[in-house]
Amino acid sequence: MRRTIILANGQFPRRKEALQAMLEAETLICCDGAYDKLVESQLFSHAARLPQVVVIGDGDSLTQKEPTFPTVFVSEYTDQETNDLTKVVRYALAHDLERLIILGATGLREDHTLGNISLLANYSSMTTPSGNPLIVRLYTDYGFFTPITKTTTFPSFVGQQVSLFSLDEKLIISVEGLKFSIDHRRLHYWWEGTLNEALGDRFTVALSGTGTMLVYQTFEAK
Repeated sequence: MRRTIILANGQFPRRKEALQAMLEAETLICCDGAYDKLVESQLFSHAARLPQVVVIGDGDSLTQKEPTFPTVFVSEYTDQETNDLTKVVRYALAHDLERLIILGATGLREDHTLGNISLLANYSSMTTPSGNPLIVRLYTDYGFFTPITKTTTFPSFVGQQVSLFSLDEKLIISVEGLKFSIDHRRLHYWWEGTLNEALGDRFTVALSGTGTMLVYQTFEAK
């Protein structure tokens, strides 16, 4: 299944892989304010094909009123008890979109960055109407976050920088294929599992117990 791209209203992506992913997307879902940044980027000005762009919000705060690509404004997601990114994810789930790449969710404000990254734990437990689990990653210009709730093996490369963030200190964690060993250990603080390094083309994070772990991998070696 082709991935669906979600564009949040943080720093607009600059990395070429992220821009290419937006160009290749069948559906690109924008948080309300991110639509302005998408239009201003002129990303699609010379594109051979255009995705359908969905904007979650009423559009009242937007300055780009004349869309240059197929655009649908969806205003019924108005829950004030959650943030714009979660509204977009709920829209994706309601339309049975189960493979999501989140872009533009970091930068500009550190509180938004931390909040958006932590929400991956919520999203990893969601399922689509057809019962399929949501598969989600959050990409920055430097690397990407993947939430996991069970033992997982990751493709990697020698020198890739890897950090682990335990969102539940009851999780017992072990790793294989990383430079610094972790063996049946609980991580009580976010810094404890950071700044590790892949030794080969894969590594494994083994989890015992219930909870969510965020795994961060850089695009480039140290």
